[in-house]
Amino acid sequence: MNVTPAQILAELLEAGSQQSALQVNTVLQSIWPELHAPQRSHRGTELVALFQRAGYVSDSIPQPDTEITVYRGQLVNVHEPGISWTTDFQVAKRYAQGYATVGDAQVAQAIAPPAAVLGRFAPDAEVVVIPALLRSVETVGYIPQFTLPRLAPF
Repeated sequence: MNVTPAQILAELLEAGSQQSALQVNTVLQSIWPELHAPQRSHRGTELVALFQRAGYVSDSIPQPDTEITVYRGQLVNVHEPGISWTTDFQVAKRYAQGYATVGDAQVAQAIAPPAAVLGRFAPDAEVVVIPALLRSVETVGYIPQFTLPRLAPF
């Protein structure tokens, strides 16, 4: 039986404190880019704590030593700030467009100081952050909810 990245993440969250920081880092490096919306299943604070335990996590991108501009596509009425952002506006816009089938969506922009950056991954130019440390968070794009047209029966 194949174990999914989501299952590995759940196990890591449960037993992460029993593993070394290097072990947690290695596992996060391998599974994080394969996960889809991990905050649907786990609280952002738990995920941030896991990344903090691991130290800076990346698949090849060095830890920034200056602030970076990050973007996030999300629903307008988010209940918990997201930890996954991107340095690519178009990627954030694509995510916002996907969320617009569920509700009003937006592209948020923020400044991430180096202390806020927990990890970076090449796919989707992803930046994992501590949301509370982001500065100058603002909406830079808005996409109203839309519904897909129903097809008429043949």
